[in-house]
Amino acid sequence: GGFVAERGQKEYEEAVNVCKGHIVEGESYELCLTTKLKSWMRPDPLALYGVLRQRNRAPYAALLRLGRNSAVCCSSPERFLSVSRQGVVESRPIKGTRRRGKCDEEDEDIKKELFGCVKDRAENLMVVDLVRSDLSRVCEPGTVRVPRLFAIESYATVHQMVTVVRGSLKSDRSAVDAFENAFPMGSMTGAPKTRTMSLLEDIEQSPRGLYSGTLGYFSVNGAADLAVVIRTISLSEKGITVGAGGAITILSDAEDEWREMLLKANSVIEPALEAWGGKNVA
Repeated sequence: GGFVAERGQKEYEEAVNVCKGHIVEGESYELCLTTKLKSWMRPDPLALYGVLRQRNRAPYAALLRLGRNSAVCCSSPERFLSVSRQGVVESRPIKGTRRRGKCDEEDEDIKKELFGCVKDRAENLMVVDLVRSDLSRVCEPGTVRVPRLFAIESYATVHQMVTVVRGSLKSDRSAVDAFENAFPMGSMTGAPKTRTMSLLEDIEQSPRGLYSGTLGYFSVNGAADLAVVIRTISLSEKGITVGAGGAITILSDAEDEWREMLLKANSVIEPALEAWGGKNVA
């Protein structure tokens, strides 16, 4: 019942260094490198979702049944985009992740280290600038603001660095317009967005599928709320797939990036193993 990474540690670290090479060459500032982990296990989607809700509670949890053999179990902590009935647009990009501590004292030390980390602040700030630019195309001039910068939010398995970006939608624009201008979420691409996506298409070995996309709703009253598809398990007749990754900057250490990817993946792999019957990760 084990999981196999699409890229082993050596290959993943080589990909990190390729990303850093593109940064040195001036092709990008930050690239969000991702990979997949797969298993032949096929746990019951509802049972898996129940364990996920217990082990990794998150504000954008969702269970989607997509036919007899396909389902999505999501425990995303990241808001891609929301639009209120009054036209307030909000995005909550996440960049910066640490494990939870084994005791309260260690937990606080880890939070403080994350808050002060130059690398994670740089990652977060570059994505925030990207999101601000995306929202400025559909919001009234001068209304795009950042009411929270580098806030630390704690979840069951990790601490995250989160920033809030808000603006007021133009009267002639809709939630769909906001979506079209902001998708995909900058935290899942890097900056500059279009060029970086082109580079990642060459570096990553296969399409990401649902992972790093969006999940949510558009309402008939003009409102919308959409999450970034991270911390998510896709189930099919072939088994289950988990996507994970992280932002690569010039300050990235290849081995640290591998460990961060596994930390994120394990937040949903461990519930999957529990739902299947507690088998160990291979």
